[in-house]
Amino acid sequence: MKTQIEAINEGYDVDLSGPGRPMGARGKYPEFEVIPLLTDMEAELLNTLSLIRKLLAEGTPTKDAQDGVVLAIDGLLSVARS
Repeated sequence: MKTQIEAINEGYDVDLSGPGRPMGARGKYPEFEVIPLLTDMEAELLNTLSLIRKLLAEGTPTKDAQDGVVLAIDGLLSVARS
């Protein structure tokens, strides 16, 4: 799935108005394509997980790398709690 920003950059119109999953649409009726999009929270979670994976895969992390991952997790938690 694409993030909302990726969809917009690829020419999709993004609809956030309905309940549930955001959708992206491109084209005109009856020839249009509709795709599900990641919510902001899902995109942030995937970003944080990729940072954690990179940190673990590189071996012993530097203090800056540890701080970056902690900051990303704190940001994710703040979004989840708001």
